[in-house]
Amino acid sequence: MSYLLLSLSVLFNVASYFIYKSIANRQNDLLWIALFALGMILGGVNIFLFTKALKNIRLSFAYPVFSGACIALIMVFSYFVFHERINIYNLLGSVAVIIGIILLSVQV
Repeated sequence: MSYLLLSLSVLFNVASYFIYKSIANRQNDLLWIALFALGMILGGVNIFLFTKALKNIRLSFAYPVFSGACIALIMVFSYFVFHERINIYNLLGSVAVIIGIILLSVQV
């Protein structure tokens, strides 16, 4: 259950940042305020779920997984949603992050 909460935390975090990106170039009108508030709510849910996940997951494991998954998902979804480019350096960086997460997660 804790890993599901961690996964949902990642998704809520990514969703909040996608909302922020979508309103970055908008005029600060009522819709902007509503979307910004939605992003804040999603961010709050993210923190709540992450905190609940930490009940049974080590922080030294949960945070690297959370960060790496957010980076990877944001990079991939940004390509499809916002048509942002992904180059070889982005891919190599993602591989490095994944290797780092694996190394950080190993218990000795």
